[in-house]
Amino acid sequence: MPLQSKPQPADTAEHLANVIGLHHVRVVPACTLHLHESSRDVCLVEPLNEEEVLAVLAYARDCGLSVLPYGAGRLLAYGPQAEAPDIWLSLRRMNHVVNLSQGDLIVSVEPGLTMAELASALAAAGLMLPYDPPAPADATLGGLLSAGLSGPRRALYGSLRDMAISLRVALLDGRVIRTGAKVVKNVAGYDMTKLFIGAWGTLGVITEITLKLRPLPMHRETVLVGGPLDALGQLRERIVQSALQPSRLEAVWQSASDQTRNWILAVDCDEHERAAQAQTQILESMARDLGLTVETLEQHAADTWWSEQRESLSANTACIRLQGQPTKLFSAMAQVMEAVSLLVENPHEISATIGGVTGVARIAFDPARASLADPSRWDQLRDVISASALEMVMERAPVAIRAQSAASPLAPGAIAVMQRLKQTFDPEHLLSPGRFLGGI
Repeated sequence: MPLQSKPQPADTAEHLANVIGLHHVRVVPACTLHLHESSRDVCLVEPLNEEEVLAVLAYARDCGLSVLPYGAGRLLAYGPQAEAPDIWLSLRRMNHVVNLSQGDLIVSVEPGLTMAELASALAAAGLMLPYDPPAPADATLGGLLSAGLSGPRRALYGSLRDMAISLRVALLDGRVIRTGAKVVKNVAGYDMTKLFIGAWGTLGVITEITLKLRPLPMHRETVLVGGPLDALGQLRERIVQSALQPSRLEAVWQSASDQTRNWILAVDCDEHERAAQAQTQILESMARDLGLTVETLEQHAADTWWSEQRESLSANTACIRLQGQPTKLFSAMAQVMEAVSLLVENPHEISATIGGVTGVARIAFDPARASLADPSRWDQLRDVISASALEMVMERAPVAIRAQSAASPLAPGAIAVMQRLKQTFDPEHLLSPGRFLGGI
């Protein structure tokens, strides 16, 4: 049972320092991590292992303290605006590869391992996790899993939800559960793993992640097709109706003085060299039939181009995610981007992408430089997006902008289901309160 009054942050820090160590517990202002504008003191804790996570959760439960788990802090501006927690639970020290099975193509990692660290470890073994989220390379696997983000490679390989086959999760009641199994083929029972993916830490604290892997491709080739968006939409239709299997199919906004050529359709191929060259030849023929320009990048040059696009998208402080039918997304985005160009003062500073298969588009910007911090312009942009029949989610933004975008895109029935799940796993609403859609 929670105490009648909550302990002060200094008292919380003193107690948890006895468990975790003096150097890994401290009192900081809530605004330190840029999730809140509040200057009130909170306790920041950095456990080393699952046992210490359980100790923090037990203390929080007994004292009625709210807890917000996070990794490197790179995704705190993503998702709904959470309530200010009493305890910030940093999992960055839990950053080890627990087990790598090259023969089985699976890896188990702790949640504080970053994408860059994992990619380096896997590359040394000739393996990869085909996952390229629109987030910084130093974002942690636990944070990315909790956010449920997906990138262009979802077109061929699926999302992180498809790659995660097992989790260990610490619950507020003191239990540790394992979801799924450490084998790729396991279909018995309800898939509890997916329950925690995209839940923003509102149901439990992920302490271990098991992922299925792929061998590094023998050859990588990216074809960049430039031209107006309507023509690129036609090319996209031809590609998806053909026998081609691109690993990524993404339109990228390239601001230019010639407004008829400000988009590039990037078509990626993970194959052996001969197959990649054959796909490139077909794409070049399709593109030239439509009067489009073509450029081909190979190996390191292709990897560098994709990395630069991801960095451009994640470098902006705000990002809108739009969703719609893939067949209609290109034409809808043409309307949206036309309005964006008129609404903002510096359209060349905006980054935008359109998924050719995923049905997901993104517009990233700095609200201050793009003049979208003005509530009236923000309202105009939302009206344009609504008229385009696209669903809009504010994927990340500064606190002030997220406060204007609090409306949930989920149907009432879906919210009710989420609320029942929250009540089952966290009846006291102490884990990441308000972090999920609908204020859950």
